[in-house]
Amino acid sequence: MKPTITNYFHFSSNERRGVLVLLVFCTLTFSLPSVLQQFRSKSRTDFSEFEATVQAFKKASGANIGQPFDFDPNAATEEELKQLGLSPKVAQNILRFRSKGGAFRKPEDFKKIWGLEKEDYERLHAYIHIGVQKDQYHKNVNSPEDPEYFEFDPNTASEKDFYRLGLSNYTIKSIINYRTKGGVFRKKEDLAKIYSLKQADYERLEPYIAIPDGNKYTKKTTEKIDINTADEETWRSLPLIGQGRARQIVKFRNRLGGFTSVDQVGEIYMLPDSVFQVIRPQLMLESPKLQPININAATTDELMLHPYINRKQAGLITAYREQHGPYQKTQDVLNIKAFTDMDWWEKVSPYLSVE
Repeated sequence: MKPTITNYFHFSSNERRGVLVLLVFCTLTFSLPSVLQQFRSKSRTDFSEFEATVQAFKKASGANIGQPFDFDPNAATEEELKQLGLSPKVAQNILRFRSKGGAFRKPEDFKKIWGLEKEDYERLHAYIHIGVQKDQYHKNVNSPEDPEYFEFDPNTASEKDFYRLGLSNYTIKSIINYRTKGGVFRKKEDLAKIYSLKQADYERLEPYIAIPDGNKYTKKTTEKIDINTADEETWRSLPLIGQGRARQIVKFRNRLGGFTSVDQVGEIYMLPDSVFQVIRPQLMLESPKLQPININAATTDELMLHPYINRKQAGLITAYREQHGPYQKTQDVLNIKAFTDMDWWEKVSPYLSVE
């Protein structure tokens, strides 16, 4: 018998059960996500604190930040630029700019260097010290074309003075290095012993060399000075401390907020350990007079001006404050998981306050 079309719509009992199971399975497949959604927690995990910390780290990432110090971008060496926290590439760009006749006549010129990050410029701007007046740098910054002549003492003359006198960068560095190692010019002829000083330069400068008579540089004060109150003139009364070093010591103390230990004087970049050991017996610390930073009010830029706080640390301190509210005590800074260096904390904590 020939099958009719109705035969194709007839299902056996087994086939009907199979279709039923399939329908149930499809129904569950499409409806289960909606059912489970009803049991899912509606509260959302707050990752804002974590994200803020990550952003602070990212913002602070980059070159290792060294302790800032005063520098002249027209004379700083590649090594000094790296010590300031600049990358080798940026340091090379600065040297290349100078070698092609470029000169920095004002601090703002420094930010024009290709590759220099805005954060690095803002961090170093306060430390840029142009060594000579505008227009004193010509096509070759290694030696001024029109030197000035004036009386000078090679024991105390600054780099700026030597530039004005027409000496090259290399010769100036040689003189400064000689002095930082404890060298003293006791008579005019001693200057001629500087290896890199040309005979012609010595002969034209010899009439202007003015070294005080007697043993001035061995008869300086033997009285102790208070490192937190001494002014530049008082510092200059110490052996081997001239105008440049005295100025650096006072500037470092002001940026620090006061000394808490005599040993901190030895941390100053322009003060070699050999010189520090000579003057150390004449240094004393009366009751510390500190000017702490209010970590509940200071901005990241303000915090990073302190010699003991770099950009990364400043960013984390302000980010934590923004997430958790004002610090109740300075020790709360240690709640920041990135701060595990207790030696650093012992150094910086006296300079922090919450009010």
